[in-house]
Amino acid sequence: MNSGIPVELVMQGFFIGTLLAVLAVGYNKVFIGRFVKALIKAEANHPAFAKSFGELNIKKNFLFKLALRKNGTLKKIVSELEEDEKYYIAEDKIYRAGRLYGGKDADILMIAAIIIVLFLFFAIMLLYFPTLLNMIEETFGRLGE
Repeated sequence: MNSGIPVELVMQGFFIGTLLAVLAVGYNKVFIGRFVKALIKAEANHPAFAKSFGELNIKKNFLFKLALRKNGTLKKIVSELEEDEKYYIAEDKIYRAGRLYGGKDADILMIAAIIIVLFLFFAIMLLYFPTLLNMIEETFGRLGE
């Protein structure tokens, strides 16, 4: 008697959750991380040293506008001189900025490779895991009789 959530559905949920996590990390590392690292490298750690996207050689797009929205995680780290659209990271927030958005560089190619590997892993799991579970159930089911 099997009255639970099908294993395939659980595996698909794990795949979707892992995929979303990889995309979120990629977004933070590739897009937002590039901006934060550029601010740190330019030593924009005070309003007097604030830099615009143009000065950082970064094209401002909707992803940055989304990340810099009020009450966003990035907005808690990066300060803006609104009249100039210039940005800086206060000295006391640089460590946190490095922890959240720094680290090893990631690129879109690496994220795509991770997604492909995850897809292959979960495809194999979906194909063979139910069979493995049935074998275990049959084996241990016989031992209990």
